[in-house]
Amino acid sequence: MKRWIALATMILALASAAAAGDVATLVNLGFSPDSAYFMFGFYGIDAAAGKPYAEIFAVDTKRNEYVPGGSFRGLYAIDLQPGWNPSGAFYRLFADATPIARKLRIDHLQQGRLVYLLIDGAESPDAISFKDFDTGAQWDVALKETVEEKGGSVVSSFGVVVTVTTADGKKTTVKGGNPTFKRAGVSDYTIRQIFVAPDGKTVVMLIERLERSAAGATVRYMVETLKLP
Repeated sequence: MKRWIALATMILALASAAAAGDVATLVNLGFSPDSAYFMFGFYGIDAAAGKPYAEIFAVDTKRNEYVPGGSFRGLYAIDLQPGWNPSGAFYRLFADATPIARKLRIDHLQQGRLVYLLIDGAESPDAISFKDFDTGAQWDVALKETVEEKGGSVVSSFGVVVTVTTADGKKTTVKGGNPTFKRAGVSDYTIRQIFVAPDGKTVVMLIERLERSAAGATVRYMVETLKLP
């Protein structure tokens, strides 16, 4: 009897989490040898369907765009089970993405050098300042987002300004994002990770999007790529 009660409790907990919204687990899939391409993905339980999902993207870091034919999405009609791990959805989808990963020569062990990480549960500031202890450079990052209510729904956009001051005082400022591009349903943006690609010049920001709908709040990810001189 105790075992059945425990199983029922786990099922209800999973169902409640799906109903309230979902949080995606992020996966860094690595860079090509020349840092021209980057792959990432995420997975979780879809809030509306209550089913496991995964998304994988190949990014052209020079253009700051997804590679044509390099976007993969999967939603799988499998019932939740106690102790079940939705990472299986990611593994299944990655089988579809493997050919383009090979074509772009993505090395899954070359994931860049992490210079900033927002710890889960920490406050998400729009202004970030930190030191790169490997190079001695000071980083100042400003995320500027605009959120508007239109017809009962939310639309938003963002831009980002990155200033890097080297140890010898040389200052470089680069901009990213597109303040004119409106995303429906997105109410907040958070810089979750920043890392430098193996070439030492390409910067990748993993940005968390908070999306709201009738099904609840969901978290998804996107990337913004910048090039330092």
